[in-house]
Amino acid sequence: MVANGVWLSLAKAAEYLDVSKDTVLRRAVEWTDEPVPGKVRTKYLVLGADTRQDRRYYLPDLERWLSAIPGRGLATA
Repeated sequence: MVANGVWLSLAKAAEYLDVSKDTVLRRAVEWTDEPVPGKVRTKYLVLGADTRQDRRYYLPDLERWLSAIPGRGLATA
């Protein structure tokens, strides 16, 4: 079972990070069991009955990327 809230489309991933789609694509790598530093893991998923397979981007990797962007993460003093 795939949790839909954990996977974002390219457009939503770019919007979430406030970067271009091209920026997300440059950081995309095929799925591995372990995170890849500085990369966003992807899978081709079928998210519903009678839908095509779409490439989705793993939200926890996007969140790690967001926290690594200077001035964008939750900094603690």
